[in-house]
Amino acid sequence: MTNPQTCCSKVRKYITDKNLEIVEKYGCCAFVLLWCLGIEPDDLQAIELICKMIDIKAIDEKHRVVWAPAIKFLTGREVTVEFKEDIKDILWIKDRTPVRYEYKGHEHWVGVERGMIAFNPLEYSLCVDKGRPMGARLIKLK
Repeated sequence: MTNPQTCCSKVRKYITDKNLEIVEKYGCCAFVLLWCLGIEPDDLQAIELICKMIDIKAIDEKHRVVWAPAIKFLTGREVTVEFKEDIKDILWIKDRTPVRYEYKGHEHWVGVERGMIAFNPLEYSLCVDKGRPMGARLIKLK
């Protein structure tokens, strides 16, 4: 994957679909989850996976990833997810981890590894550029 959420925006110019609209606007967390799990399809395949996650309700009505069902769908494995809120920085993060950045009431998810942003589903995010990390999800596969 390169910037699948940006790719989705480009596809939506030509195809109208409710799931694509959701992926374009809210898919960052799901794309980061794919990356964190080591699932790195091309952008269009990633969009297709996220659309399937919406269909099976692994993404809820408020467009949030439902962690356990999403990971079970993607890997077939059980999982525990620890929610870390009010984090101050990302320097402590070693393994691939979804991290939520916030700026002026908006949020965007990126993938962090070894204390730095290693994957961003958008080419550019104001939340990352001007905001700060606010939460992380520590995923432990069983």
